[in-house]
Amino acid sequence: MQIVSTDHRVGSGVTIELRLTDLRTGQPVEGAVIYATRMDMAPDGMETMTSPVTALPAEGPGTYLFSTELTMAGGWRFSVAAKVQGEPETVQAELELRAEP
Repeated sequence: MQIVSTDHRVGSGVTIELRLTDLRTGQPVEGAVIYATRMDMAPDGMETMTSPVTALPAEGPGTYLFSTELTMAGGWRFSVAAKVQGEPETVQAELELRAEP
């Protein structure tokens, strides 16, 4: 899993684009069930500073979009858990991004 862009502006309605790729084939992963998301400021030592995350309609194969509010400048962590067809275990990632004023 990777975030397409790690630099964002502080504000509401910020779109986070996540790309899932099968590491064995290099192909985009379609139909993943993303069931756990969390946005917090753990990279700046403020893990309790959280923001809600809402899933948006996907725009293409292997691309998953989310809307969130980045309430202040600094480092943010986007934690994601997903069920992927063909994978026995849950796929999890903790991805970091930055919010600029």
